[in-house]
Amino acid sequence: MKCFCELKGVGPATASALLSLHRDDLFAFMDDEVIECLYDGKRGYTLKIYLDVNKQCTEIAEKLGKNWTSRRIGRALWTAARIAASGGDDITLSGTSSKPRKNARSASTMKNDGHTETARRSSRKRPKI
Repeated sequence: MKCFCELKGVGPATASALLSLHRDDLFAFMDDEVIECLYDGKRGYTLKIYLDVNKQCTEIAEKLGKNWTSRRIGRALWTAARIAASGGDDITLSGTSSKPRKNARSASTMKNDGHTETARRSSRKRPKI
């Protein structure tokens, strides 16, 4: 992971995408929804946050058994979060808490015609490379 992150333009999210395809048993993809579900602090894209979230995905996969991988746990959490964002029941781990999470927010909103509209997450512009 650290070797990938040393490459120009590659951070933990990109590295996790590549590694999760190669070793899905060890690496989950760093999705916004997975971070918000498993990480208690402010959402960020640092190696520290990724390692914490990935460790939790791995632990959950081990508890569920041989057919579960870190990547599959991440995909399941992403799917559950998208269902909740579309107006379905919140079945993510963050939905089990009696107290709402500070950083939990919907990634999309439902429009009247039944289609989702992705919310803009940041007003910051990306630097030109």
